[in-house]
Amino acid sequence: MVSAIILAAGYSRRMGKNKLLLKYRGKSLIQRTIETIEKCDFSEVILVGREEEIIETGNRYGLVVIKNENANKGISESIKLGVMQAAQTDGYMFFTADQPFLDRDTVKRLIREFTENPAYIIVPRCDKSRGNPVIFPYSLKEEFLQLQGDVGGKLIINKNLDKVKFVEISDSLGLFDIDTNENYEYILKLEENNEYV
Repeated sequence: MVSAIILAAGYSRRMGKNKLLLKYRGKSLIQRTIETIEKCDFSEVILVGREEEIIETGNRYGLVVIKNENANKGISESIKLGVMQAAQTDGYMFFTADQPFLDRDTVKRLIREFTENPAYIIVPRCDKSRGNPVIFPYSLKEEFLQLQGDVGGKLIINKNLDKVKFVEISDSLGLFDIDTNENYEYILKLEENNEYV
């Protein structure tokens, strides 16, 4: 039993606009993430947002939606809100919602690995680079609630490296995330050339 938590209250400062509302193949990045999550077997889906359009999107899909009134304090605030909202669960799977090529098969592989190793942190990796989404066991809940400022799961992973299991992902695009306008232009070029559906 895993809770999906979508962290969607960031400011996208490097882009100058909310990247989760950018469109790829006719749908916003936040929509694409939600629809991928809905194809998987989660006990609940929680969206932590800040902007009205993000919150309305979550409501439209029938998610558990929380407004982050303290998003300016950093990502730790969204993480804590999501963890505190979660019902009884074995683990938390955090989504950043800026990965247009993340697919159901990858998410299901990570859940399967966690089901077999419920005491471990499950991290996708490609060519030695870690990615998202990551699943954390319930036993780390208190560590999440102690986070402060603009720090997130990476800090907890690094403090608990003995509890990490990596899942190797063969296609690096599956973990590709959009942080800059150049990243976005890159995926639009793929769309234009019909290279990655």
